[in-house]
Amino acid sequence: MNSARVLTGATMLFAATGCFRGKLPPRELYRLASVDALVSAAQSGVAPLSGTIVIRTYSTPGIYGSDLIVYRVGDARYGAYPSREWAVPLGEMLGAITERVVSEGHVTSGRVAYNRAVGRDEDYEWRGTVRQFEEVDAPGSVSASVSLTAELVRVADDSVLWSGATSIVEPVRESRSMDSVVAALSKAAVRAIARLADDANATLRRLAASGARDR
Repeated sequence: MNSARVLTGATMLFAATGCFRGKLPPRELYRLASVDALVSAAQSGVAPLSGTIVIRTYSTPGIYGSDLIVYRVGDARYGAYPSREWAVPLGEMLGAITERVVSEGHVTSGRVAYNRAVGRDEDYEWRGTVRQFEEVDAPGSVSASVSLTAELVRVADDSVLWSGATSIVEPVRESRSMDSVVAALSKAAVRAIARLADDANATLRRLAASGARDR
């Protein structure tokens, strides 16, 4: 995406100096795709929980709270495309993907539902946060970097039953295509959420087995 980066920088410069004659790049809207083949259902047997899990909208701090698609150059320089945006807020798209992944990951035998509203009618809440979600430009390559944290909370006493973090880097196959960048971000997001769901399942199973042995 380096050539696109030069064009983007020039566009922003002209806009800032008033020399762009009122024309901006056409607005492009994207959304994450659900990568069905990556949804993990590796865990089997009796689910460690039986209550309802409500997935909350992911927290998107800092630059990730904007609808603009974020890029990073090297390790520390960030920016956002001025005309390439998420069609749906990032935190909502991740919440919807998590609903699908957790439903098929056998974390609970009860209902799993994504719900943006905060309520107290459910048994458990999945609370996620975006730490990284960007295109990464390096010399000779482009990749998608996704880093997420999550915790599963028992609503009755607001106690954390499980928490986890994971990071995925997915290569972009066609570095000059924004569609390829979004496809790589989608794949990385699903892989990250599936890894978190698997970890939650395994951890809760170990805790349940330990509790059964102690009784």
